[in-house]
Amino acid sequence: MTIDTVSTARTPGSPVAWLVGLPFRSAADRSVRLYYVVADAENDEQAVRVALERADRDRDGNRYGDGDGDDRQLSPGMPIEVRRALRDPLGNTSLAVRSG
Repeated sequence: MTIDTVSTARTPGSPVAWLVGLPFRSAADRSVRLYYVVADAENDEQAVRVALERADRDRDGNRYGDGDGDDRQLSPGMPIEVRRALRDPLGNTSLAVRSG
């Protein structure tokens, strides 16, 4: 599993949180990407760990009640998307641009 993250170059604004998109595939071969907002993570790797823990808890609790929670697995070969949420001096929030 690869992590597709934003550039570490300076971006206008200060970091607020991370948006982590995890790719999943169900036993019915449905592909879906679930997004998690992670606040107070030191870096992208910590943000991914927190998002994976939340996804695991969501699956165990099957909180959406759609029956797909129990068979959902991370999709191999698909990158994990990680973007910083930034806040500018006026309080506007945006996502950092993706690198590459």
